Amino acid sequence: MIEIVEKLGMAIGLHQQGRLDEAGTVYREILVEEPNHADALHLSGVIEHQRGQHENALSSIEKAIAADCDVMMYHANRARVLRALGRSADATDAARAALNLEPDNAETLCELAGALLETAKFKEALTIANKAHQLAPDMSEARENLAHAQFSIGQRYQNDGDLTEAETHFRAALETDPAMLEALVNLGNVYRLMYRLGDARACYKAAITRDANIAEVHGNLGVVLQEMGETHAAIESYGKALAMEPKNAEIRRNRAQALLKLGQFERGWREFEWRWQTAHFAAIRREWEKPRWDGRAVEGSTVLVHAEQGFGDTLQFARYLPMVAERGAKVVVECPSVLADLISHVDRVSQVVDFGTSLPPHDFQIPMMSLPLAFGIGFSNMLGRVPYLSVSDERQREWGDRLDQGEERARIGLVWKGSENHQRNAWRSPGLEVFKPLLDVEGMRWFSLQKDGEALDLEAAGVGQRVVSLGADFADFTDTAAAILNLDLVVSADTAVAHLAGALGRPVWLVLPYANEWRWFEGRKDSPWYPTMRLFHQSALGDWKGAIAAVAAGIEKREY
Repeated sequence: MIEIVEKLGMAIGLHQQGRLDEAGTVYREILVEEPNHADALHLSGVIEHQRGQHENALSSIEKAIAADCDVMMYHANRARVLRALGRSADATDAARAALNLEPDNAETLCELAGALLETAKFKEALTIANKAHQLAPDMSEARENLAHAQFSIGQRYQNDGDLTEAETHFRAALETDPAMLEALVNLGNVYRLMYRLGDARACYKAAITRDANIAEVHGNLGVVLQEMGETHAAIESYGKALAMEPKNAEIRRNRAQALLKLGQFERGWREFEWRWQTAHFAAIRREWEKPRWDGRAVEGSTVLVHAEQGFGDTLQFARYLPMVAERGAKVVVECPSVLADLISHVDRVSQVVDFGTSLPPHDFQIPMMSLPLAFGIGFSNMLGRVPYLSVSDERQREWGDRLDQGEERARIGLVWKGSENHQRNAWRSPGLEVFKPLLDVEGMRWFSLQKDGEALDLEAAGVGQRVVSLGADFADFTDTAAAILNLDLVVSADTAVAHLAGALGRPVWLVLPYANEWRWFEGRKDSPWYPTMRLFHQSALGDWKGAIAAVAAGIEKREY
């Protein structure tokens, strides 16, 4: 027995010196003499683990535990080996067994925290990691686990849309580990979603200072700069990102929108085609049997023009459908059913089909928002003929009778928010509370053209008696159009209804955020798309008061 003890001591010494081959030889000699020697089995397993032979390591350590199950380190090292094998759930059990024997062992607590992180049990991991950090504040693994747990919980809250909690945990991760770049970038992403754009910009710039070679961060900074109205700086950031990842479709699409906002149409429309490679469009992209039309003359052919994005996009770019016919083509349009009747009355459109129905024979196809590229659209030729949408006289009279209550007051339509499915709807939609001061202007009758959540919003704002509700009775956009044709003015957030009013040639006042979407360009109070449209911008980020006051003053003066 004395000899085995001496051999074990010698082997441990060699092991500690990193002389693994020699140590392993001595451990094996001990096991020849005593096959169930727990320490020799355990330490042989440790060497095998160090050499990457994890299955052999697990076998040896489990034999050691079978020989003596009350040694904490055996269970702790079993947990390490199981993690190395990717068996994180089993590793948590092994780490718990070790902690039952020694509850305040910081290293084992780290093992358990790591295994819990790997099995996505983030809240428990946070508790365990915090205990390890308290016991051993200078241990790097404890600090890293704690930061990782805080970061992972933050990601979950971010994915669930709870941005306040996400911010709390990302900030906590950075307090624990200030060098954690992922937490800094994600904190910037959260701030951007919260419209705390200055804070988002600061995070991204700090991240770039630490590592300037991450395309995503330059791209995210570009988005923030664009939303802050710093379009030229945004394009510069996009350029830096694309120098590293030239095929990043998301960044190319964002740059396209910035270029278009500045009126750089040739580059902008061409770059805009990258939208089809983004995650969103890739999911809805179809494989077409027929070739893509490029705008050339195709006498006697049929061109299928298919709507691709929101209702407003379709209404805006439907103006170019007659130009397709001018190239000699029969024009067939595929669009949502709620737009079908309106689009069918666009000049020289031969046929309209609903999404999801069988397509008629055609020779070429083109997405509707690719028409500007095909036609080389710029300021000189973007207008087309306005109005280019219409409704039947009968439909217009029906809605005129409904709106006519024998009063001489001006009739104004109101839309206070866009679709909640729009990624940046909160950024572009003021909400009904913001528009309430307009209702105090004397001599006006107000009509709601809002579809989604109309009744609830009117009730919540306490204005149900002051605004005539129409939206619930709109079966399609033709109904909305017929109502608009009987109004003196439409006041709208950036929604499809604004495009509809403009396409009908009716006065429409559009209320926009400080940094508006690309299609309204930069620094304009009018729209080259719609001669009857006026633009009212926020005077500062998030501040709608000035824009609403200007609208109210214009209404009082009957400037429509």
